[in-house]
Amino acid sequence: MATYGYIRVSTDDQALGQEAQRTAILAKYPDAIIEADQGIGGADPVRPAFAKITERLRKGDTVVVLRRDRLGRDYILAGLMTREVERSGARLVSLDGQTSDPNDPTSVLLRVILDGVAEFERAMIRARTRAALTAKKAQGKRIGAVPFGFDLGEGGMLVPNHAEQEAIAAAKRMHKRGK
Repeated sequence: MATYGYIRVSTDDQALGQEAQRTAILAKYPDAIIEADQGIGGADPVRPAFAKITERLRKGDTVVVLRRDRLGRDYILAGLMTREVERSGARLVSLDGQTSDPNDPTSVLLRVILDGVAEFERAMIRARTRAALTAKKAQGKRIGAVPFGFDLGEGGMLVPNHAEQEAIAAAKRMHKRGK
């Protein structure tokens, strides 16, 4: 019987999160075969690493995650992923203790509630991000990359880069003359 560790991080910046998940899984399951989906959001159904695991799953195998929200932050997606593991005869183990028994109605209810809470948290993260971006924009701060012709000044304000501004002006003059 094989043990697989499944890791998911939303952004490439979460490399530390990936390593923390790997360390936690291997501490409890040292022989686990680790597969990682990096840069995949919690609601994205495309999971190449998870697909690799499910292709190999056999009855009696185990799939380990750090927390259920590593499966996804969409309750339907997390439920489908759980069902796929269970249908193969394998079991899904969450290191935070939220392991579900498909034959126990209370356990299934708790799993559905936790998956719903993970989706709620995803919505809250999006709302906080939108609010922060709106506040930055209202303060005149730059959102996104600094455009050519400007530098980022104190307090996140755009300040003209005179050399780049001259290059822009020269390009406009050339365009106007048809060159």
